[in-house]
Amino acid sequence: MGYKVLLAQDVSESGKELLRENGCEVVLAPREDPEVMKELIQDCDACFSKTFFFSEDILKEGKKLQVVSKHGVGVDNVVDVATATRLGLYVVRTPLANMDSVAEHTLGAILALAKNMLPLEKAARRADFDAPLSFESHDIGGKTLGIIGLGNIGRTLAKKAHGGFDMEILGYDPFVKKEDLPDFITCVEDVDDIFRRADYVSLHLNASPENDNFVDKRRLELMKPGACLLNFSRGSNVNEADLYEALKNHVIAGAALDVFAQEPVQADNPLLSLDNVVLSPHCAALTVEAMDRMSYQGCQGIVEILKGEKPTWCVNYEEVRAMREKG
Repeated sequence: MGYKVLLAQDVSESGKELLRENGCEVVLAPREDPEVMKELIQDCDACFSKTFFFSEDILKEGKKLQVVSKHGVGVDNVVDVATATRLGLYVVRTPLANMDSVAEHTLGAILALAKNMLPLEKAARRADFDAPLSFESHDIGGKTLGIIGLGNIGRTLAKKAHGGFDMEILGYDPFVKKEDLPDFITCVEDVDDIFRRADYVSLHLNASPENDNFVDKRRLELMKPGACLLNFSRGSNVNEADLYEALKNHVIAGAALDVFAQEPVQADNPLLSLDNVVLSPHCAALTVEAMDRMSYQGCQGIVEILKGEKPTWCVNYEEVRAMREKG
């Protein structure tokens, strides 16, 4: 094919092998620097990124550029879709690559909260075998899991939680038709019903102005005192100050967060001081298996575009194709 593909960050071999098998030269940026990217992108036909943001001024340097690929699901931290579309660039992503990994991580966090695993683990290290008397531990079987956002991850979580742990599932997603969902998901029309009824509320939303501070003081106060909030989507979806107050004052029992408003999380973030929150450093999707799938599927989208095929996972295919056909 004789194409060049710029990697903003290194990816696993599965994707790079696919590119090479299809005649592509792989160019790995030595560092995540905008000026370096501007220079390297000039003769590249595609670019691939995990978290480096390709701004408009970088993309404009790519005179041969056809496609921007996201190593993951949400493309907002890699490229502005409207900008890419205006420049005639396809944007592809890997929506199926991490759904099992994030769903499993979410279930792990639910179990950690239900069983108070973190404080009890610390107690065991102190040989404090009276500690269980101070902490309630709960089964999750028969409990209600409310899932906000029924995309691939939300549906996979619902399947695993219901089939594996006998949880009752409530779901909310205004963009999904009820008839397209399995019958074990009970859809609600008003998202606030999720907060009122669920024992665990799990967010699987994209980042958008509409979803900024989606969970705030008002919605936290709708939750049961024994309920827990989980955010494995975007940090902007939760008002962290309101969540801290709700956790500190036991308005809700606990929370699990894999994402934060500012990343890396700041050392003075008050959430770090609480013992009723389970934290992880934006890693729910970073299993070895998921990284292999994201690398391969992200490069698959690149190869499909460069071969002139309709890409399997493209967020702006029809718009860009129409622009290119008009010349």
